[in-house]
Amino acid sequence: MKLRHFFQLTAILAASLAPLHGEGFLIKDARIITVSGSAIERGSVLVVDGRISAVGENVSAPSGVREIDARGLTVYPGLFDANTRLGLTEIGAVAMSNDFRELGDYTPHLMAFSALHSDSELIPVSRADGVTHVLSRPTGGVIAGQAAVISLDGWVPEEMEIKRHGAMILNFPGLLSMRAGWPVPRGAQRLHSEVREEHDEKVLQLKELLARARHYASNRAAGLAPLDRQLEGLIPVVERTQVVLIEADSHVDIRNAVAFAEEEDLLYAILGASDAWRVADFLKERGARVILGPRQSLPAREDDPIDIIYRTPAILHEKGVPFAISTANASDVRTLAFQVGNAVAYGLPWEAGLRSVTLTPAEILGLADQVGSVEVGRKANLVVADGDLFEYQTSIRYLFINGNPVSLESKHTRLYERYLNRP
Repeated sequence: MKLRHFFQLTAILAASLAPLHGEGFLIKDARIITVSGSAIERGSVLVVDGRISAVGENVSAPSGVREIDARGLTVYPGLFDANTRLGLTEIGAVAMSNDFRELGDYTPHLMAFSALHSDSELIPVSRADGVTHVLSRPTGGVIAGQAAVISLDGWVPEEMEIKRHGAMILNFPGLLSMRAGWPVPRGAQRLHSEVREEHDEKVLQLKELLARARHYASNRAAGLAPLDRQLEGLIPVVERTQVVLIEADSHVDIRNAVAFAEEEDLLYAILGASDAWRVADFLKERGARVILGPRQSLPAREDDPIDIIYRTPAILHEKGVPFAISTANASDVRTLAFQVGNAVAYGLPWEAGLRSVTLTPAEILGLADQVGSVEVGRKANLVVADGDLFEYQTSIRYLFINGNPVSLESKHTRLYERYLNRP
């Protein structure tokens, strides 16, 4: 985070905003970026009971509501990182601090929400750069389990919850690996026929499991089936009430994943999608939605354009493919705004960049009525800054989560202050 935040804002928040907990307040005379509509050049946002009660140019504070003078400042919806392990990991090299993966290839009944560590030091570091809510996901196996959508403030997970059954994570059986530097057939030392055989077998197992889940859901509704935790976890998937995030990176695997999702009639989005730029027309044609992985890495192939990681969001935007940008790693959530800034520098319109980390991920996950925009009825997850959120020089002046002011102090600022005053 930007360490000057600590000196500029901790005293302000402590002295002037602490009384706002549990009360309403009015952010007045600010520039308001609503995301869902036009910007309001000088307006106010009224927050009551943790939600936005009014937005506009002529909003006044009811009796007893505190006012925050925001002249010269800009109000944004809080940023949404829709692909993280935040709260599930602390120190990668310390196994006891990691709880994002379980044994078994098919664990749809397992929930990231039950493993969240609300006191993670990575949470305040992340929110100090404007991220107010995230999707925290399990990994491993074929069906890894259920990701949770949480706000980044709360004593316990229940206080952080936006949606504990946020999405099902499916690691699609791939034919082409993107993780060894550039694409090679999975199991490169084996014959292609062996790789294809393993792929086909895993896809068949997936189809059979979903068929069993549909049969179980029908019998369960009629009271004819005993409880089966594994199949119970898949009922929202087969009934299309839960989004399935299908992880696929190569252009081959993206095409296969989309075909699989359509055949199984899933409510889905493609996760990771390193090769999305290669199949943008296909994604548009199929109406697919994408949650891109981090924008701070090298190209997957040695002959790919050197800037393709930065340009991919602009390519998807130009083709009309709905997409979000995410960071994937818990320790990188704090860089979300700057990753979007890089994409904007490489051709992505600024408004589309902001939408990719606010309203679009909320729409993909079915949460647009709760977060992602500065609109009446939405959670008051708000960022008030003195400039463009994607510029490193910008300082965040106030941060609100569920209508409560949140300190911008973190382990980073504490260590900075400690060593600044070193004798």
